[in-house]
Amino acid sequence: MTAIDAAASNLVASATIAALMRSLVLKGALSGREVREIYETALLLLEQQQGSVPEHADAFIAARAVIEEGLAR
Repeated sequence: MTAIDAAASNLVASATIAALMRSLVLKGALSGREVREIYETALLLLEQQQGSVPEHADAFIAARAVIEEGLAR
């Protein structure tokens, strides 16, 4: 897999998850607070997993920054 393929795959996954979350909120299956809790849990999981693959620390830092930025809104 090339770097472009990996980046595209990550974008597809991110866009799909965002669309799913939005759909679940619009259908009343999740509240805005519940979506926030999901992202907070994702942040916690990233923090827990970062130590197991230190060679990918930059990717974890970038992912955490994106989630933290979203939570700050």
